[in-house]
Amino acid sequence: MTSIAATESWRTWANLVTAFRLIVGMTVFAYAAVRRDETWNFIGLGIYWVLDVVDGYLARRFDQETRIGAQFDILADRMLVALFYMNYAALHPELIAPIAMFLVQFMAVDHYLSNQFLRWPIKSPNYFHEVDHRIWMWNWSPAGKLLNSVVVTATLVVTRSAAIGCLVCGGILALKLWSLYLMNRLPAPEDRWAS
Repeated sequence: MTSIAATESWRTWANLVTAFRLIVGMTVFAYAAVRRDETWNFIGLGIYWVLDVVDGYLARRFDQETRIGAQFDILADRMLVALFYMNYAALHPELIAPIAMFLVQFMAVDHYLSNQFLRWPIKSPNYFHEVDHRIWMWNWSPAGKLLNSVVVTATLVVTRSAAIGCLVCGGILALKLWSLYLMNRLPAPEDRWAS
């Protein structure tokens, strides 16, 4: 692992877009907070989602996927999502319970889970299918990523129901905790990857 980290560079197009996404997203979310403007909050969310797709595309297109970049991307995701939901909770305090549940899941449990890829010789969670297909499918496949981001937001925005939001967030939290349990039962990386 040391040799991989030693040869990686921060200077990639993907990391540049991630940094740009973080700066612009934080600026837009700060503006939305000061103005208490829901439209700007959703503009910030759109910027986050679009540029998250762009940085991933660039990393793959130019063969610039790195473990450093994956960690930077994971951290940027958490910072921007937290700002969106803090603004959203201020505008819709009746939804504070599901928002708090989602943030605990995303900022703590999923963050820890996402960084576990570092235990194996893979570049990011996107390649976790090489370690365990089931955990990858539930967490980092396109459907898993959709479940962890768009489904919660869509549920809260469309239903405006704290009860439904809590059920959805509780289900996702249970899935993440189950994934952690399964991950902790995997063979030690050095045993699994020994040649």
